[in-house]
Formats: sequence, C-alpha cells, structure tokens
Amino acid sequence: IMRAAILESQKNLKIRDIKNPDYVPDGYVKIRVKSVGICGSDVHYYSSGRIGDFILKSPMILGHETGGIAESDGDNIKRGDVVAIEPGIPCGKCIYCRSGRYNLCSDIKFFATPPVDGSMREYIVHPEGFVYNAKGLSTSEASLAEPMSVGVYAVRKSLIGPGDSVLITGSGSVGILTAFVAESSGASVTLSDVDPKKMDYASKCGFNAYLNDKIRDKFDAVFECSGFASEFALEHVKRGGDIFLIGMGNEDGLNNLKITSNEITVHGIFRYRNTFETAISIIKKYRERMKPLTEKHIGLEQLPDYLENGEYAKYIKTIVDL
Repeated sequence: IMRAAILESQKNLKIRDIKNPDYVPDGYVKIRVKSVGICGSDVHYYSSGRIGDFILKSPMILGHETGGIAESDGDNIKRGDVVAIEPGIPCGKCIYCRSGRYNLCSDIKFFATPPVDGSMREYIVHPEGFVYNAKGLSTSEASLAEPMSVGVYAVRKSLIGPGDSVLITGSGSVGILTAFVAESSGASVTLSDVDPKKMDYASKCGFNAYLNDKIRDKFDAVFECSGFASEFALEHVKRGGDIFLIGMGNEDGLNNLKITSNEITVHGIFRYRNTFETAISIIKKYRERMKPLTEKHIGLEQLPDYLENGEYAKYIKTIVDL
C-alpha cells in the first residue's frame, strides 16, 4: 500500500491509499518518489478541472515534476541512484515518434494529463529510457529537470548564442529556468513581469528583472512564459527576430501585419524532447543560484489544504515531499 494525491473532481483532492506496484517489467525501473514540484497545470486541473481540451473526467493522480531514488537496477540506472523522470511516454510508432519529434505524438501518455495518473504517489514503475541519472543532485533539484526541459527545448530551437539579447516575459519558475538555459548559451538575458514578487525571485537567482512597463529595448529573441503577453512580446522583438510561446497560454491572437512587415518568426513550444540530460547538467552548473526554487517544501498530507487556501501563490515553486 502507498499514499497518493488523487484529484477526484474539480477542487476535490484526497490523499488515499492505493496499491504499491510490485511488478517491474523488463526495460522498466521502480522509483521511490521523493520530490514532486507543483506545476501551474496541477493547480489548473485542481481549480478548473481542465486545461483547454484536456478535461478531467475521472479521478487522476496529480504531479509530473519528479525526483526520486531508483529502487531497482536497469541497464544504466542502479538501485540507490538519484533520478529525474521524463513524464511523457510516447507511442514510438507514429510518424512523429519515428522522425524523433516524439513530443508531438498524439498518443503520448503524459503524467497528470487526463486520464493518465501523475507522480504524486510513493512509487512509480517507469520505462528506463525516460529515467535519467541525476547523481550529485538532491531529489528536489532533480525535480527541476522537467520544467527546465521546457526552457532547454525552446532555447535549442532558438539557436541563440553569445552576443544575442533575450527577453523572457513572465518570471515564474519556467521563465527563470529558461533564463538559466539562455544564459548558459552565452546570451544576454533580461526578465520581466507584472508581479514585483516574481521579479524579486528572478533577482534572487541573479538575473536582471523589471516590471513590464520599464522595458524599453527590443531583443533578438523573446520567450513568452507568462501565458498572457504575446502582444507585449511582439512590441519588444527586433525586426527579423523570433518569439517563442512557451506553455499553453491564452487565445489572444497576434498582429499579423506587425509579424509580416517586421519578418518576425513565431514559434509554438510544446513540452520538449531529448532535453533531460542537458537540463540536469545546467542544474548542476547553477545549483547555488537556483536555491530559491527549492526552498519551499510541504508534505503530501498538507497538499489538499495548500491548494484550497491558495498558499502556493506566495512561492515561485513548491516541492511536495513524499
């Protein structure tokens, strides 16, 4: 028997006993889950019961930002290793999987996306190909590899490098983690937000951060991480530059005339692919500066009240300890 955080229905989260997996198929690893970061999607499913076309129709375990300890041996993973978990298991057969673009697989089974259970449970059994050795990191730090992977994927697509200027709009955890990736590529990085508290977190992590209305410059690339500021991004990208829309965002639309007349390229970023090893190496490089992202911890039993009273909004990232 193990404990799990089960979203029974909208705003109805229960911590319940479920069966502990006792069978580990070939090619899989059993993991003792120790740290799961609360993501905006977890909060959204809790509060709204849906994200776009992904609708909660039956009980689902929350969580997909996962760090843990291997409980069984694999080919490259040994019992006792600290590991980070890639939470999407693609079908491996469709044209997207076969061409290496597995993040676009329509049959991908992604943790805590209805109807697939997530990782806020004490044990999971996962394909070894999506389990990554995070030796030298704590399980809390390893859990950051998932949200950082979004930034790794976006920055990799951007081809930015030394001498390039980058604006990241939205200084939440994904924005800050994307900033670390952009900095590691050699670019000059600025963050912005409408919330002074988030800017304070960005500053604590060593970045230049400003309120949106203080941004005057134009940048080679803009990474939109707020979900609301695509028009703001368009105002602050140079002619011939690139905008990367990270996360689900909203449906506000963009000014096609501005995009065309300034030859701006707009990229949609959906999750990631082949990013975790890079994410882990960047976390190791910047782990001291990343400490504000792993300061707040709660126990699994505290989670229902924590989501109900909205206390999570006070922190840039909360880690659930199991």
